[in-house]
Amino acid sequence: MIKFLPLFFLMMSCSTPKEVVDTSFSIIYNSAFGGTDKAGHLIIKDNESYIQFIESLKLDESQYANFLKVDFKKKNVLVLYQGQKNSGGYEISIESIVNANETIVIKKKEIGPKKGEVATTVLTNPYCIALIPKGKNTIVE
Repeated sequence: MIKFLPLFFLMMSCSTPKEVVDTSFSIIYNSAFGGTDKAGHLIIKDNESYIQFIESLKLDESQYANFLKVDFKKKNVLVLYQGQKNSGGYEISIESIVNANETIVIKKKEIGPKKGEVATTVLTNPYCIALIPKGKNTIVE
């Protein structure tokens, strides 16, 4: 058994390393109020733009703790806007992410009030802020 041990380690060290593809994401913040009137998205790729965006939200100082320091060498920030809605019960989020040859494909998840469900009668503008993998291109579906 000991005679084969060096050969085993030699074979293991010669194996081709597998590429690790990042498809992780994390939701930093979401709200039913404060988004844009039109549906869409925004990709933030640098810290200066991120700080300007956070300041534009005009949130209470206690809510700033929700916003993480972002390593923009590894991640981007994605903001998803659902657009203006005529009642409560709407939400937008990320369902999944696929990283295909450095193209990040994001499938968004939109939720609305269920039929027959009572919802508040108020104008809302749901949005979601998330950390996503960095890639050459980003597609939101």
